[in-house]
Amino acid sequence: MGMLKKIAKIIRVITIPPVLVIVLLSSLYITQEDFYANTGEFLLSVLFLMVIPILAYPISYLIPSIRAKGRSEQRKLAFICAIVGYFFAFTYSIVVPVSPELRFLFITYFLSIIMLTLFNKVISLHASGHACSITGPLVLMTYFIGWKWLIPCLLVFILIIWSSLVLKRHTVKELFFGSLCAIIAFLFNLMIGLL
Repeated sequence: MGMLKKIAKIIRVITIPPVLVIVLLSSLYITQEDFYANTGEFLLSVLFLMVIPILAYPISYLIPSIRAKGRSEQRKLAFICAIVGYFFAFTYSIVVPVSPELRFLFITYFLSIIMLTLFNKVISLHASGHACSITGPLVLMTYFIGWKWLIPCLLVFILIIWSSLVLKRHTVKELFFGSLCAIIAFLFNLMIGLL
């Protein structure tokens, strides 16, 4: 493996979606005083947006029929687990009187999984779930914490896209449509809030 591929692999590993989710949620916990009602609500956010989606991986190893079908079946299960986690987050934000900011975050995540489903299952555009999962936290971090985060978030985004292309994990089109899903979800949620 060449040096560029090694660097790309390191970038991809340290910027996997669960890492970006925990960075986003922890940054909001530290910097935004009224974002969460309490530590329990922060931990619920971690459960909904990080833990439930990554349960697909241990589950796929425990169920022989899924394990036998390999990586593609594991990806399907990961998508289902993300839907479940984001749905719980969305439902929690509707049922429990959470802060408007946390509700916005949860609804954006839920809309992003709806957009991914629409792009991939309905109109067959093959949007990258990975690109969506990394774009969302970066956009939300810039939105909530401040525009001073725009340049660092853009640099992280460019590095992740570069690593995906170098490692041939996705095409430019898949990455574009995946990122677009997160951006559309964010903008749609923003428009709803302005109505």
